[in-house]
Amino acid sequence: MAWTLVRSASPQRGIHFLVVVALLTLLLTTLSNLALWRHLYRILSAESQVSWLFGLTVPVALFCLLYALFLILFSWRYMLKPAFIVLLLSCAGATYAAWSYGTIFDLGLITSMVETNVAEATSYLSVSSVATMVVLGIVPSVLLLKAKIYYPSWGKAQLQRGGAIVVSLIVAVALIVPFYQQYVFIGRNNMSLRKEILPTTYVFYSVRYLHERYFTEPLPYVTLGADARKVATTDKPKLLFLVIGETARAQNFSLLGYERPTNQHTAHKQALTFDIAACGTYTSYSLPCMFGNLKSSGFDPKTGAIGTARDGILQLLHKSGVTITWLENDGGCKGVCQGIPTIEIKPDNPQYCTKDTCWDEVLLKYAEELSTDITQDTIIAFHLIGSHGPRYYERYPERFRRYQPDCHRPDVENCAVAEIVNAYDNTITYTDYVIAQLISILEQRAASTVPMLLYLSDHGESLGENNLYLHAAPYALAPDEQIRVPMQLWLPPQSAVALKLDRACLQGLTARRDFSHDHLFHTLMGLLQVISSEYEPSLDLTAHCSLTAAP
Repeated sequence: MAWTLVRSASPQRGIHFLVVVALLTLLLTTLSNLALWRHLYRILSAESQVSWLFGLTVPVALFCLLYALFLILFSWRYMLKPAFIVLLLSCAGATYAAWSYGTIFDLGLITSMVETNVAEATSYLSVSSVATMVVLGIVPSVLLLKAKIYYPSWGKAQLQRGGAIVVSLIVAVALIVPFYQQYVFIGRNNMSLRKEILPTTYVFYSVRYLHERYFTEPLPYVTLGADARKVATTDKPKLLFLVIGETARAQNFSLLGYERPTNQHTAHKQALTFDIAACGTYTSYSLPCMFGNLKSSGFDPKTGAIGTARDGILQLLHKSGVTITWLENDGGCKGVCQGIPTIEIKPDNPQYCTKDTCWDEVLLKYAEELSTDITQDTIIAFHLIGSHGPRYYERYPERFRRYQPDCHRPDVENCAVAEIVNAYDNTITYTDYVIAQLISILEQRAASTVPMLLYLSDHGESLGENNLYLHAAPYALAPDEQIRVPMQLWLPPQSAVALKLDRACLQGLTARRDFSHDHLFHTLMGLLQVISSEYEPSLDLTAHCSLTAAP
């Protein structure tokens, strides 16, 4: 058989299809899985009871398994080239993300990728990413496209394909069985490894995403707040600035113990600052989760999709008579503002916008205008671009380059960690400035309203710790840097009195670390003094410090 394959690789007949698949499998097993092999090497270096001979069998066994899989699925005459070109191009991008950022491809990551906008997607372009696409994707695809491939007669091709599949599986089993206990040990203690195998992982979850998105029967829409009503204790209308941060992590907030003064602006405003747990590690998961009432422990992106599957807190409050406006500066509200008046910030303001994004300062003029002449309870929600990576340096103006040298390139993994942290801290400081400016606007409305501000981030960020960058790690494996996020509540004494809240009690709650995104839904109801059958006082931060009995 081997001699037949060698003979068939002649210029006249072309390269035998089994050889082509083998070469492509070799490329995908080795170079496209460099991040996997790096991780495995670190594991083997730390595990003295695992033999290096076992480590040598893993890539060979993986090659055999992938070779058999590719032969079964893609080795057919009219499928081989287009299927592998798609794999090569997509796997090149996945390889770059896995190697550079430690990205793990699961359903959540695929969902985040599909639902991103053009501006966010292009922010990842860099010399390194383009070079990887060319070397691992475009060049092999062109060579494959031009290659002449030899296919024997149908019967002979089936025999050869079947024989190659059987031999590959036998070799894989022969390599795995003697080290079965070590495979089990490594796999059980390193659950992410199976999600790091390219291209199978992202192909599997991409197919699953398509199935759930387009081939699954839609669920009946769940409405909330049919009995929502106000139980106000205030004479003046309540005015809440709800500020949704982007990618701010609690570890870099000076009001939570960080050594740099990243909160020097809000520190003078006496904002109550909490360290809470996010319910997700990426925006398209966290926003529906935090604005819904399903709780993070039972949240499912399909059943919890606000705007398509169910209502969220904004829809409930709107039904109770609260006026709500959503200001979008981060590319999309992920459904949570469905049915709510929305203002999309366009990058057409030369003072605050560059290229296709705007600094969050652009929102201040809207805050001034929308908060004038308030006559009824009102929420103005601001969705910030905040600390969105990897282009942290584009999230703040020149005058906020306080920590230098700051990383000024999208491929942050090629910057020193100190430079990445400097750029990131500049974004946190700038966000803090914007929040302080919003509070100043609210202070000007104190005579005619009951002003307050609630800020919280959707998820955190990795800045190189354990060789991880950005976010969207699987929640069960995600480090605290991606899960612990800041929340700030600005509630001046006169507003606390009007709402009959003990502000000193609220200050005491900031020492606790058991609060999470689950509390947003019910805390907003508490601040706006709205109740319904969905309301759970135990998840309302204000209920802990109420000076009146629960209604």
